[in-house]
Amino acid sequence: MVEDAVAGWNYLLQKGFALEAVSGMSMRLFLREILGFDDNYIDTTVRTIFLNNSPVDDLETAKINDGDRIALGSAMPGLVGIVMGRNNPYKSFRSDISVREGSFSINEVPAIVSVKIFSTLAVESGRDLLRRGILVDANMLASFLIDKKAQIVEADEVDADTILAKLEAMSGNIPISVEFV
Repeated sequence: MVEDAVAGWNYLLQKGFALEAVSGMSMRLFLREILGFDDNYIDTTVRTIFLNNSPVDDLETAKINDGDRIALGSAMPGLVGIVMGRNNPYKSFRSDISVREGSFSINEVPAIVSVKIFSTLAVESGRDLLRRGILVDANMLASFLIDKKAQIVEADEVDADTILAKLEAMSGNIPISVEFV
């Protein structure tokens, strides 16, 4: 994709994609090994984490399982943002909905998890994540790219029309990696 296309991909990161992981891995390990975030970035920037719609505080005890849904963001504004953020003085207000230790199995088998990345976190980490590779629904990707044909860079004699035609013939999650030049 051309360099100017970077910002448009934030929509796709917020809409959702999938990643391969290992059931039983901790949320911290997932953020570090699968998403490629370093510990300092995790501790200072990844402030809001939801696992299956429940806020996460303890990154070591929250475990990933096949089919899980993860939503990530930086600090959210307002009172709700403060309460939903990790390890805050007001987390007791949401204790009934928070991820609890021991509520997940640990079986270390391959897992596919759905991920959504929001706010400045998508802007800051999106380029690296797309370069590393994600799994995206082929039909959603084709719909996303249809009006971005002019931003697709021809590679190995494959042009935008050929890419879109192939995507439209596919179904389900497909692996993609995106470079911006």
